[in-house]
Amino acid sequence: MSLMRILVRVSAASALLLSASASAALQVTTGTAATSYVLDGKIATPTGLLDGKLVVSGDTITCVAANCATPDGATVIRVTDAYILPGFVDAHNHVAYNVFPKWQPPKLYQNRGQWQASKAYATFKAPYNDLKAKVFCEMVKYGEVRALLSGVTTIQGTAPNNSCFRTLIRNAENQNELGLPANTIRTYILDIKTFKGSVDWTRTKAYVIHLAEGIDEKSRAEFDTLKAKHLLHEGTVLVHGTALGAAEFDQLAALQIPIIWSPQSNLALYGKTTDIATARQHGIKLSLGVDWNPTGSNNIFDELRVADQLNRNTFSDAIHSDEWLNMITAYPAEALALADKIGALAPDHKADLTVVAKQDSDVNASLLKTHLEDVQFVMLGGRPLYGDSVAIGTLRPGACEALGVHGVQKRVCVKDPRPGVAKSEQTLAGIRSALRAHYAGLAPLVP
Repeated sequence: MSLMRILVRVSAASALLLSASASAALQVTTGTAATSYVLDGKIATPTGLLDGKLVVSGDTITCVAANCATPDGATVIRVTDAYILPGFVDAHNHVAYNVFPKWQPPKLYQNRGQWQASKAYATFKAPYNDLKAKVFCEMVKYGEVRALLSGVTTIQGTAPNNSCFRTLIRNAENQNELGLPANTIRTYILDIKTFKGSVDWTRTKAYVIHLAEGIDEKSRAEFDTLKAKHLLHEGTVLVHGTALGAAEFDQLAALQIPIIWSPQSNLALYGKTTDIATARQHGIKLSLGVDWNPTGSNNIFDELRVADQLNRNTFSDAIHSDEWLNMITAYPAEALALADKIGALAPDHKADLTVVAKQDSDVNASLLKTHLEDVQFVMLGGRPLYGDSVAIGTLRPGACEALGVHGVQKRVCVKDPRPGVAKSEQTLAGIRSALRAHYAGLAPLVP
């Protein structure tokens, strides 16, 4: 199997079997309290797997224990043959670009400037500016739905300058969604040479910076520029770091600077990825990000499998087998300065959670075998947003749209009218229609 594009699909027969058993994983007993839930099953807590209960009140988790008391009027969701996990965090993604299909680069490149300046990429990207001017909200919301279908509840990579996409999953940069002060999380995606100004590190707790994306000395030298601009600082978060080596990793480790890794996209563009073995030897903490649909994986599960294959075949198991869940939950939450709010199923955290069918007795091994059709239920801030058709239809009757996912019937809740939030009344069908009116090449929602 080529490392240039690793895609894992289940057979049609397997999908049909999954369809028959999907509704059995969730048993819903509706209560009278609209914002109170109890999930009962195997829960991935910060200290390990717990067979117990998780209580949600409003948008917050209030209890995770073997025997939490069931609040009066709470809706009870019994989960069998599945894991209750923290909502996934896609630590790096250019969300609006996910309306585009796959791009096949005509060759491998040495640095990101080369492919971004190429005629092939210019042709591929040609519709972007026109789309952004006309249907930017729809572009972002479509990308968010794609992420939601894989259990992602928080995503990094959407500019915090528009309220129209505050009804679906969390945008890490939109700090107001979590009650954070402005500039707590910042992002810089341009060439680091163009950075001007300074950073108030008393205010900014996570500065997510694209750096050293490539395999040549020009890419590595971006690290020197980062230092010269006083951006090598506790709170800096590096995306890619593909060209970095031991000397740079040593300096990152001294400041506990993490790296967000997007291996599939790196392989497609450069033929190699970040030296994870050396990074780990220096104590660098890793999070995963899909990057974008054109050269990245179809979803977070496929990205995990790419990372796992590289870890086994190239990096001598530098990533421990019990870290995969953390790399899409706790680690990115910590990197983005959100660990006290998301990334873990614990009291006082936001009620962001994902239920996936059990594929293995080990939760991390199970995650590596999980596909889109295995996502049973997704809740964000105490709101059921997506999952098994029967369960979501019971929890939110008449409010959500039917969606087939590889032979399994699901429902997704996109329409959420809110005062002052533009286009919050849009349905998924409406978003698709608006996009197709301007762009015939729309990437499939369910690859």
